[in-house]
Amino acid sequence: MGNSKRNAREKTRIRATKPQPVNSEEELIALVNSARDNREVIRVVGSAHSVGAAIGDNATTPDVVLVSLGGELRSFRHLSSAKDTKTFRIGGGCYLGVNPRDEDSTWANSVNVQLDNHDCAIPILGGITQQSIAGFIMTGSAGASISHGFDDIIKEIHFINGLGEKVVALRGSDEFNAVGVSMGLLGIITYVVLEVPTPGFNIKGTEVTMNVSESVIAADRDTDSSNLREALESREYFRLLWFSQKYVQRVTEWSGERSSSTEIVPYRNIMSYSAAAHVAAKVLRWSHWLLRHFPNEVTYKIIGRCFRLFVRRTSEEFNDVWYKVLPVDEEIPVSTIFDTAFTELWFPIEKTEEVLNILRSLYDDQQVAGTYCAEIYGGKSSPLWLSPSYGRDVIRVNPFWFVHQQGDPSEYFSHFWDALLGVEGVRLHWGKYLPTPGELYGDTRYDLTFLKDSYPMLDKWLQMRKFMDPDQIFVTDYWRKIFLIE
Repeated sequence: MGNSKRNAREKTRIRATKPQPVNSEEELIALVNSARDNREVIRVVGSAHSVGAAIGDNATTPDVVLVSLGGELRSFRHLSSAKDTKTFRIGGGCYLGVNPRDEDSTWANSVNVQLDNHDCAIPILGGITQQSIAGFIMTGSAGASISHGFDDIIKEIHFINGLGEKVVALRGSDEFNAVGVSMGLLGIITYVVLEVPTPGFNIKGTEVTMNVSESVIAADRDTDSSNLREALESREYFRLLWFSQKYVQRVTEWSGERSSSTEIVPYRNIMSYSAAAHVAAKVLRWSHWLLRHFPNEVTYKIIGRCFRLFVRRTSEEFNDVWYKVLPVDEEIPVSTIFDTAFTELWFPIEKTEEVLNILRSLYDDQQVAGTYCAEIYGGKSSPLWLSPSYGRDVIRVNPFWFVHQQGDPSEYFSHFWDALLGVEGVRLHWGKYLPTPGELYGDTRYDLTFLKDSYPMLDKWLQMRKFMDPDQIFVTDYWRKIFLIE
């Protein structure tokens, strides 16, 4: 059991190799030129929120040079003001919130707080904000909204390519659309220029936990369809958690909208309380062991009774500052007690009912229903070529795996890959668990042909990658296998 848990954590997080600090574009150019001369591979580490192999570690690429961006490359500078926006140049290494793994990261030097000090607000954030701004952008990450996209506020992306050249990619250009989501394979982002709305705002809303039959994913008796797509498209901010176990069958719906009210009603998740998080983590681990070893009706009922202690029917209201509300999982110890692994599948919004029906069938198997939950939310269309939402609004399905338990998360996620990779238009989050290249999942092979069918601009992106990094100093074996880079 100990080895299995340790292996799962190693696959989820980058190994503890201390990265080399780089504090300016000049230092970075020198490092890039040295790597090219010495045939080394350079990868940047931010908060290490992506799977380890996606970043690059000694297990997958022995000659990798890990670097972290600091100094000037974490700077925050106000450039100009207009009537409804302000423009800022922000270092690529600057964290959106606080990275608990970095002792130099504070709320005071975070992107979010510094923007709030200027009476500005980012329209959308992810569930947590410990990521560097460059890492968040380059993996195609997003928040729980079809109304707002992070890409909307990006004006310029500055990066150092594999030739040691400074490149300024302007919004709308091929360089911008290629490097925006590129997993570090075209170069290292040094600065982003954001045009951010002002004034800032609060967000009010509700978090309601209910039975599945009362939720937006319930199938109507007459039409046999749900209200999920309507909720995703009509609510400004929306996500749900689906606890699909046979004797749990509950959903937590979180909905929000911009608010002019100044009355502060903080959003609090029960797992933000340390005692509750510790007890819940033990319940997850114990329930998983029970399910693996005794998969029977008695076990299913025990799991149901335990889970319903935490997933209770409740309704909570909130109204608080944008950066304290949008990251709905910020207060949960997701890097420690509740260390969680994901695979994240993105589908055209038109596929909502098809995806939901497949999930219902999957969850009839209690081993797939498991002992955690799945997150469902939307995402706005993006112009970035390798964004999973390129060219269309999406529904996103995010099955969770609790890292501190026995087993291999890839084995668990394969249930979803087998059933869902055949849905037309499916794409996956680049920083989360991905299928094994070349393997067959259901009737679909996850390979370069699959990716080219999914991403219409992939050929052009591959050409741009080769142009920007002809010596492949940013290419690890992990990405080489996915994109068949020779």
